[in-house]
Amino acid sequence: MTSYFSKNTIFTGLFFFFALFSLFVLRPFRNTIAADIGTGDLTFYLLIVVVVMLLVNPIYSLIVSRVRLSKLVPSIYGFFILCLCGFYFTYSYLPDIFAVKTIFYVWYNIFNFFVVAIFWAMTVNSFDIEDGKKFFGIISGFGSLGASCGGALVDGFLYDKENLSLLIAVSSLLLSIFFSSHVQRKEITLNTSGDNMLVAGLIPSSALEQFSQIRTNPLIRQFVLYAFVWTCLSTALWFFQLEIINNYTMELAQDQKAIQGLEDEEKLANFLSAEKTRIFGRADSIVPLITLFVQIFLAASILKSKMLGIKFVLTVYGLIFSLAFLAVSGYFSDYLLASSAVLIFLILQGVMRPFEYGLNKPAREAVYTTLNSKEKYKSTVFIDTFTNRFGDASGGLLFNMLFSLGLVAYVAPLAIIPLAIYLMYLGLGISKSVSVVKSK
Repeated sequence: MTSYFSKNTIFTGLFFFFALFSLFVLRPFRNTIAADIGTGDLTFYLLIVVVVMLLVNPIYSLIVSRVRLSKLVPSIYGFFILCLCGFYFTYSYLPDIFAVKTIFYVWYNIFNFFVVAIFWAMTVNSFDIEDGKKFFGIISGFGSLGASCGGALVDGFLYDKENLSLLIAVSSLLLSIFFSSHVQRKEITLNTSGDNMLVAGLIPSSALEQFSQIRTNPLIRQFVLYAFVWTCLSTALWFFQLEIINNYTMELAQDQKAIQGLEDEEKLANFLSAEKTRIFGRADSIVPLITLFVQIFLAASILKSKMLGIKFVLTVYGLIFSLAFLAVSGYFSDYLLASSAVLIFLILQGVMRPFEYGLNKPAREAVYTTLNSKEKYKSTVFIDTFTNRFGDASGGLLFNMLFSLGLVAYVAPLAIIPLAIYLMYLGLGISKSVSVVKSK
C-alpha cells in the first residue's frame, strides 16, 4: 500500500507540475488582458464563459461515458494543444488585434478550469479520504512548484514574448500527458448502457448525468452552493485587485510621460501592458512558493488534525475573505498601504491563493473521494467548471452592482462581508455531512 501510493504520488505530482506550468506560463498574459478590459466590461466576458461552460459540460460528460478513461487526458489535453497552436499562428499574423486577445481571455478561462478539474477527477479515483488527507497536500505542492516556475519565467524573461509562452505551454501539456499515463488507477467503467434518449432522441442521458447526481446527492448539492459562493467572493476580490493595479499603472503612466517623455500612446500602452504582465508574473512566481510551503508542511497535519481538520479549513475560509475585504477597504480609504499598490496586491495574493490551493482545495478534493466513481468524474468536474464560472460571473456582477448603487471604493468591500460569513455557515454544513458519510 505504501509503495503504491508513493509511486502514484510522484507521477501524479509530476502530472500536476506540468499541467500548472502550462497554465501559469500564460496566466500573466490573461491577467493583463483582464486589466486592459477593465472591471466595467469584464463581467460580460465572464458571462460568455458561463454560457460556453454550460454547453461544453454535457459534451464532456458524454465523452467520459464513451471513451476509456486512459484516453481521457490525451483527448482533452490534446484538444487544448491544438487550440494553443491555433493561437500561436493567429498571434503571429494578428499580434495587435484586441478582439483576438479577448477571445484568448475567454478560452483561457475554459482551458484553465478543465485542465485542473480533469486532473483532480483522475486523481481522486486513486486515493481514499485518509490518503487524500496525507498526499493531496504533497501533490498540490508539485503543482505550486510548476506554477511558480511558470510565473518566474514570465516575470524574468517572457513578459513581452507571448508566442514563445504558447509554445512552452504546448510542450508542458505534452509532458503532463506523459506522466498521467504512468499513474495507476482503479479499473472502472463509466459507460452508460441502454441510455434513454432525451430531447427528441438527440441527447443521451449520460450527457446530463451530472444534473441527476446533483439532485439526488445532498453532499454534492452543498458543494455546488459552496463553490458558487466562494468563487463569487473570489472574483469580487479579484476585481478590487485589478482596480488597485490599474490605479497604479495610471500613476505610472503619468510618471513615464513626465520622466521619459513617452507621449506616443501606442508605445505607452505597450510599456504599461508589459509592466502589468511583470507584476502578475511576479505574483505567480512568489505566491506558489508560499503555497508550496503550506502544502508540504501544513496541509497534511491540519487536515488530519482532530482539533482542526476539514471542518476548520472549509469554515474559516469565510473569515479570511472577510479580512481580505477589510484590507481592500483600508487601502481605498487611504488608511492601509495607500501608497503601496503593488505591495497590497502581493499581500492579498499571498494570503488568499495559498489558503485556497494549499488547504481548501485539498480539503474539498479529500471530501470528493467519498463520492462514487461516476460522481467523481462528472459532478466534481461540473462543480469545478460551470459552477465556478457561474460564481465568477456573479462576483463580477456583484462588484459592478455595488458601484452602480453609488457605493464608494472603500465602502463596497464592506458590503460583501455578509456573503463571506454565509460561506462559513456552508462550510460548517458540509463538515457535518462528511462526518455522517464517514460514520456509515
